[in-house]
Amino acid sequence: MTKILHVIRPAQGGMKKHLETLFQGLEQDRFDLYLAAPASSDLSMALRPFTRKAFVIELDENCNPLQNWRVICSLAQIIRQEKIDLVHTHGVRAGMMGQAAALLARCRKVVATIHNMHNTTSPFSTLLCALQSSLMRISVSHTITVSEAIKCELEKMGLPQEKMTVIYNGIDTDQFLPSGGISRSTLGIPDNMPVIGTVARLEPTKGIKYLLEAAYLIDKEYDSVYFLIVGDGPERESLQQQARMLGIEERVIFYGFRRDIPSLLPLFDIAAIPSLREGLSIFCLEALASGRPVVASAVGGLPEIIHPGKTGLLVPPGDPEALAEALVVLLKNREMAASLGSQGKEIVVQYFTCSNMIERTREIYRMVLRED
Repeated sequence: MTKILHVIRPAQGGMKKHLETLFQGLEQDRFDLYLAAPASSDLSMALRPFTRKAFVIELDENCNPLQNWRVICSLAQIIRQEKIDLVHTHGVRAGMMGQAAALLARCRKVVATIHNMHNTTSPFSTLLCALQSSLMRISVSHTITVSEAIKCELEKMGLPQEKMTVIYNGIDTDQFLPSGGISRSTLGIPDNMPVIGTVARLEPTKGIKYLLEAAYLIDKEYDSVYFLIVGDGPERESLQQQARMLGIEERVIFYGFRRDIPSLLPLFDIAAIPSLREGLSIFCLEALASGRPVVASAVGGLPEIIHPGKTGLLVPPGDPEALAEALVVLLKNREMAASLGSQGKEIVVQYFTCSNMIERTREIYRMVLRED
């Protein structure tokens, strides 16, 4: 049995769903899956049933060099003791630790998945990118990116194109039905009122504050539109305060973190994704799989899913006026909205399934393991 060690950091949202889907699929193969993750991570608890062994590592956002070195040494010891055949790292932070450990343990088979775009606004980002690209060129056998946009970004950092493959996130499309699930009355929404919804971790990069500004603009024209925000995060309190200051708190429902997204999506007439930065939005795939029309920011991998006028509408990031205008277009034109949702569903079923994602990952493993 081939032994594969996955190194991960605490993760929520799309990355968490990606890894849960991947582990469930790979468990059925002739792979022994090992996991190295922080003890406090919800993700590590979700993945443990699919692993042969799980190891606790103190991997967080701390930049303490001594702690980082301890993590690297611990990972290297795991690789040697368990005789790991291949190391698969996820994300930048876990990637750098796992790749350095593989070098230390002389493990020459390393796969890295990059899930998100770099935070170019951080003053530390330039140095981090330089360190990451240098380490990846030395240690990584092959890199997987979840979108062409991320691949292009890595090419600019100097990574060779022939050692990178785009594997789109995949979902189980059978879970998403066009109707059914939770009723609107459960949330206090009249059945005849349109609902614009989003599912996101409430953090700055998801751009929810711009959705609230768009909601304020729409509320001036339509006094019967509700906004359903599903998710939790560090910005929740400030976003609720923003809704109160805009005078739209009665139209905005903060529903908190939910696991039953397939049953919630039929509530949405339109799905909104106002992100400022995005790798490849799994929520976008889920919304389209349930036949919902999508209005999204033209960032990251979103334009690879949303083709304007065919599978949804794109708007500039951080522009509440453009976002409001696009949402109003679909509120006024229900036939267009239904057509976008229908065509979007076809695209997801064709290109963004979990079976495709898992099989293509298997192919990368086989290729890397065959290399001398």
